[in-house]
Amino acid sequence: MPAISSLAPGDKQQLSCPGCGRLLDLEKHADLVCDGLVWCCSCRRYGSELEATRDLTELQDWAVRLCTAFGQEPVTVLENPAARSDWRLYWQGDICLLAEAYHNQRAILLYPPGQRLTTLCHELAHLFTRQDHTPTWAQTFADLISWAKGHLP
Repeated sequence: MPAISSLAPGDKQQLSCPGCGRLLDLEKHADLVCDGLVWCCSCRRYGSELEATRDLTELQDWAVRLCTAFGQEPVTVLENPAARSDWRLYWQGDICLLAEAYHNQRAILLYPPGQRLTTLCHELAHLFTRQDHTPTWAQTFADLISWAKGHLP
């Protein structure tokens, strides 16, 4: 069973890219590639198999598999069907909201642009660690992506 990283919540440890050594800003998670390790987007990219749009049923199956592999209680994965017809529900100014994690309900709400394996792993890392964009969250996200990549058909 994969381990979840053990940095304490609120740990201010800085992460640097293992490729180029650049310090990583975890709040700019769109600039990160979490894949085994936490990389900058200049040194590593996600493969198309991780970024492909998937249907809700497939993502729910992935959530079950990932929770089991990481020894976590199940999570509920939902989509917001209203967002398919009203893009304003997930487009907020200049930010596209891909998903939301609800810790107390152990639920993930996916918006249409976020129905991808990378988004699911990102949100699962939040639920598994109960942390925002911390080093522990980033490493857990990297571990989830690595496991998923190893189990793609």
